[in-house]
Amino acid sequence: MRAVQRAAYRVAGRLPARVKRALIHMGEARFLVGVLGIVLDGDGRVLLFRHTYRPFNPWGLPSGLLKPGESPGDAIVREIKEETGLDTKALEIIEVRGRSRPQRMDVWIRCVPPAGKPRLSAEVDEIRFFELDQLPPLIAEQKEFLRRYRTDPRS
Repeated sequence: MRAVQRAAYRVAGRLPARVKRALIHMGEARFLVGVLGIVLDGDGRVLLFRHTYRPFNPWGLPSGLLKPGESPGDAIVREIKEETGLDTKALEIIEVRGRSRPQRMDVWIRCVPPAGKPRLSAEVDEIRFFELDQLPPLIAEQKEFLRRYRTDPRS
């Protein structure tokens, strides 16, 4: 079996680059890359957005999807700016976690609290800081992450 695989790799190695890319594209999983911002104020409260497009558990972390050619840090800074008009800075990646439904990889990023008065987009009705032990209903994954983060901020 190993000899057959080795022969297949040798043949594949001689194919034109565009054919190799097409074969890889057909056989590889496709998934989204999400970014989620963990923004704590000086009192240790977490920033949440009340999203207009999510009637179930509308409150959630600042989040969005990575665009081609963008770093995760740049993506969360862009998302916060698009949704609130506020500037922030990405400090560090806290966690990277894959999900299967939908096929997605999430990058959890600690950010500097934005300053100023927000200009809310059509996606966000309100932004507010919450105590970690007094959170509104959240999507289960975000609730679990913040529960772990509360006990170990380096999680």
